[in-house]
Amino acid sequence: MAAAGERLDTALDRPVGEPATVDLDATQITVYGRGKEGAARCRTGEMSYAPHIAFWAQRGRALTAELVGGNQERLSGREYARIASRAIGLLPDGHGPVTMRVDSAYYAIELLERLRTERARFTVSLPRSQAMWTALGRIAESAWGDALDMEGAQVAETVYRPGDWKHEPLRLIVRRVPFTAERIARLKGSRRLNTIHPEQLQMALDGQLDSVYGYSFILTDIPHQHTAWVEHFHRHRAQIEERLKDTKTGQALRHLPSGDINANRVWLTAAMLAVNLTAWCCELSPAAGASGQAKPNTPLRRHAHTLRRLLFNVPARIIRTGRRIILRLPAGYPHADTFQATLDAVYALAPP
Repeated sequence: MAAAGERLDTALDRPVGEPATVDLDATQITVYGRGKEGAARCRTGEMSYAPHIAFWAQRGRALTAELVGGNQERLSGREYARIASRAIGLLPDGHGPVTMRVDSAYYAIELLERLRTERARFTVSLPRSQAMWTALGRIAESAWGDALDMEGAQVAETVYRPGDWKHEPLRLIVRRVPFTAERIARLKGSRRLNTIHPEQLQMALDGQLDSVYGYSFILTDIPHQHTAWVEHFHRHRAQIEERLKDTKTGQALRHLPSGDINANRVWLTAAMLAVNLTAWCCELSPAAGASGQAKPNTPLRRHAHTLRRLLFNVPARIIRTGRRIILRLPAGYPHADTFQATLDAVYALAPP
């Protein structure tokens, strides 16, 4: 898949040395039956598997994946490091600077050390621990500035050196978002309230405070970029949630059908191939991409279930005449222009 993607990038005259962002996350696939090899009960009690998938953010492509039991949404730091190295190794030769974005479940010194060895930068969400609340106390009120594209949010930064980190102190980016007492009352029991310091949360619930802040903490070794830029960059790792959603609603990762875990790994790989095929379609033809304004070097992509309706699951007749194959779309097919534009783009890149 990586080799096919490289050939496509070459055909589209894309610069090889542009920066690459790798997002790593896990999802849950519920399965049924006691004969599912390697499956286990997740935190909500369902029998499941947990695929850990690394995506190339700018391309929307899956690079590599690991299938484990549903009780292993958190792996060891050594396993995270192995997945990260495998993903980086599948980027094209001569690629530009690499940055890996991960959430707090992947926070492990072994992963950060491996990324340093691979000469890759990182942004990682940190769990809200006493060490984070202590670091927050070092930030002066005057240091806070507005976040990008997030109304009401503010960002600031300090330095933090994790206990086993043997290198330079790292940048700790903090984002805060205001919560009114009324909003807290509406969200009572929600995980979103975990962002608020426990003491302040209780005071707001008791009516002693009219508003408090919820905080998020990001550890990074990205140099020279502004605080707000780093926070904005890390926040966009949420796009991996859309890619994981695509594997389930538009592709076949809604289930893993076999009792053999290796057969299910093959199924996972096939699902990743399907996700990449849909991404390649959008790169081949702007008509297949979503409407709107694309970011630089990032094509617009429709969801996989939409592309199935536009391009893949299309009723048609194939007519063979002489040396030609004619595909006749149904009369009145509303997406005929999109289909034809995509087909023309494929033929334009096909070798003579």
